[in-house]
This record gives sequence, structure tokens and C-alpha cells, in this order.
Amino acid sequence: MLKLTMLSTLLFLMMGCSNQSKEQNTKTEVPPAEILAEKHWETSYFSEAIFNSNVAVLEAGQKDKPAIILIHGLGQLGMKDWFSVIPFLESNFHVIAIDLPGFGLSESAQGRFSPSQYARVIAAINDQYNGSSAIVMGHSMGAAVALRYRDMYPQNVDHLIMVDAAGILEKSTFIKHIAAIEYGDDTPILIQKQIQLLNEFSSSMIEVGTKNTTLNNLIQNNDSVWDWLTTDSNNINAALSLVEEDYSQAVNRLTVPVDIIWGSDDNIAPLRTGKVLHKQMLQTRLQVIDGAKHMPMKTHNRKFIEALRIAVSQPFVGHKQDNKAQESQGKLICHGQRDKTYSGYYESISIKGCDNIRLSNISTASLFIKGSVVEIENLKFDSESNQIVLEGAVVTITNADISGHNPLLISGSRLDMAGVSIDATGIAVNIKNGSRISVSLSDIKSPQYTGVIHGAFYLTKQPLVK
Repeated sequence: MLKLTMLSTLLFLMMGCSNQSKEQNTKTEVPPAEILAEKHWETSYFSEAIFNSNVAVLEAGQKDKPAIILIHGLGQLGMKDWFSVIPFLESNFHVIAIDLPGFGLSESAQGRFSPSQYARVIAAINDQYNGSSAIVMGHSMGAAVALRYRDMYPQNVDHLIMVDAAGILEKSTFIKHIAAIEYGDDTPILIQKQIQLLNEFSSSMIEVGTKNTTLNNLIQNNDSVWDWLTTDSNNINAALSLVEEDYSQAVNRLTVPVDIIWGSDDNIAPLRTGKVLHKQMLQTRLQVIDGAKHMPMKTHNRKFIEALRIAVSQPFVGHKQDNKAQESQGKLICHGQRDKTYSGYYESISIKGCDNIRLSNISTASLFIKGSVVEIENLKFDSESNQIVLEGAVVTITNADISGHNPLLISGSRLDMAGVSIDATGIAVNIKNGSRISVSLSDIKSPQYTGVIHGAFYLTKQPLVK
């Protein structure tokens, strides 16, 4: 089981790095970010006390202008990932780009490369090179680091820009996405079914491995085991540290404007994460770059620069609410069907023996799913007398507002919830038979519990929270 947990995380790392490499070799709209630094950019080393190492820092633009700090993701290119972006920023900002300890031109360092530790390094660099608050932009792992930095040093950040943030969702959910085998629309139905079965098996194994707290504690709390796993691999060190941090409270506490920029086809950090962040944070703006994967600033540089221009120059307007009443479409019955998409308002929904069903922008007062695989996005459920009932189902819910007396009843199912808000006058989520539940960046208000919930659970005959 130890090997299973390690392999799950290492699989995320290897696929992430290989995908980055593929995207760097893809034809781009501008020269790739591995270009040499401009001659007028200044580089220096900063001696930091967290890892006792020298950190490479690049500065561009006039130092009397507002500061923007750039934080890179995994991969040895480090700050070079931003080289195609800096020329746009330097005319209006004092740009500070960092190679995090262990990456790029910075020295190799000893210790755990956790977002919290990296946040402390960035705080010291900000004190030395800026001395006041700044815009902070992070990509992938760097976006998670930026989020942690804002949470730990709120006075230092007045605007956050998150680009294809990795590791924010509950860890088994994040790793399952990385491990899933993709297929195209032209793949034969028989092959699609076999791939779906393989992905289901892989997801189940990853859930079992990542929910074993004894093994995770062994890795996280035993320095010898940690050193054995991370020796000679800064990527592994940072990746293992990334997925172990819980960002739910940090997201809940954010009060500054947050711009979210995402590649629509990101196969490392799913767009789902961006959509959840957009819902859960108070002041957000989400911009999606069509066709881009995990490195939009490289593969779709012009579109990325335009999104960045909006982020740093246009007034922040926040969420737009759509309060238009929907006309009822009656009852939705899906029995023994596959590859169907439904949206709108239904008095009741019944799904039995169906596969690959998508409910998008859906409202109902009664939802029953049995023996089916269903993906739900943007759900509104409100009923004091009815429930959302899952029996032997595999269900993913992204962004939902659920209210009622005992609104969720789950039996022998696998449920992945992200960005779900539940307001219950009774038991929010009740488990009848053994079920696996992953919850990311969600919240519950009930007589038993009120607050944020984020984690993975295997439960039977009990409430999700007490």
C-alpha cells in the first residue's frame, strides 16, 4: 500500500512534467520562454534563511512602479516560464520573478518544499526587493504558493492572479484527474467503455491509497522516509508537499480581488478547479483560454497577454448573478441511456442504469441516481421534503447550492463534491451503506456542523459530519 500511495503521487508528477515538456515543444505564437533574458533585466542572488540557500531573483521595469511578483510551477525552467510575459508587464510594473529554492538558477536546498515554506521565502524577498504590498501571480504549483502567501501575509498582497492552479482540490481528486486516460470523440464506443472501466479502477485504487492516513503520516512525519523519497528530486519534494496542504481555509479567508486565468483543455490542473475557485471566493474574475492546456502563457501567448491585460488594468466587477426564473420542463427520466446532457429546471430527476450523463446548469427539487455515472455542474437543489438520493452510483458534483431538511442520502456510492454549499435544517449528508466521498472547498451549515469541509472519507451508516 505504501508503494501505491507513492506511485499515485509520482504518477501525477511524471505526467505533469512530461505534459509540460510536450507543450514547450508545441508550435507557439511567440518564441518559447526559454529565450535568453533581456540585457536590461537585472538578476541577483538573495540569501534566504528558511532553507539557508541563495535564491535567484530577476527584476525588470522601474522600481518606483507598483510591484508584481511572479511565482513559477514545477519544472527546472523556473522563472523562465514567465520570460514571454515579462516584456508586457515591465512597462507598468516593477517585475520581481523568482526561482524558488531547488529550482532554476537557485541553489539546491535541504528541507521540505511546501507552499508554506516557500511563502516564507517570498515574504523575505518582498521585504528586500519591494518593501510594500504587491500583485502576486502564480502558475500551477506557484498559484498554490501564492494563495498560501496571501493567507500567511495578507498585508503583502493586494491582488492575486492564479494561472492553472495545481493541488488545490482534495488530493485524491487531483491525482485521479492526472491518472485518467483520455480518449477522443472518434474513439470506438467499445474502446471508450474499456478505458472508462480502467479509469474507474484506477480512481478506486488511488482513493484507497490516498485515504490511508497511517501511510501518509509515515511519509510526512518521518524524515528518513521523506529523504529517501525526495533525494535528488526537487520536483518530487515539491509535489509531495503540494498535495498534502489544505487550502480550503485560505480560500475561505480571501478578501482581495482574485483573477483566475485557465487553459480550457488543461490535463494537469482541471478547469474544474478554476470554476470552483470562481464560485467560492468573494471577488473573482475567471478567464478561460480556449484550446490551451497547462501552459497558456507559452502555447497561447497572445491570448494570455490579453487576459493578463484585463486582469491588471480593467476595474474589478465581481460576480454577475442571473436571477431569471426558469420554466419547468416537467420530469426528467433517464433509464438505460448513455452520453446524454441535460440542463434547465425539472420538477424531479430520475436516472437509473445510465452512463456518462451530464447535468449542467440544472435546478430541481428531487434528484434520484441509481447505478449510473453522472457528472453535475452548477446545481441548485431546494426542497424540505425531498432528497438527493444516490444508490450504487458514481457522481461528480462541481459547484452546487443545496438546501433542505436532510438533503443528501448516499448508499454504496462514490461521490466527488467540489464547490458545494449545503444548508440543512437536519442532517446535511447521511450515509446509509459504505460510500467513498471526496470533498473539496465546500461548506455545510447544519445543526450538527457549520463550516468548511475538505477531505476524503469512507463511511457507512453515519452522517458525513457530526
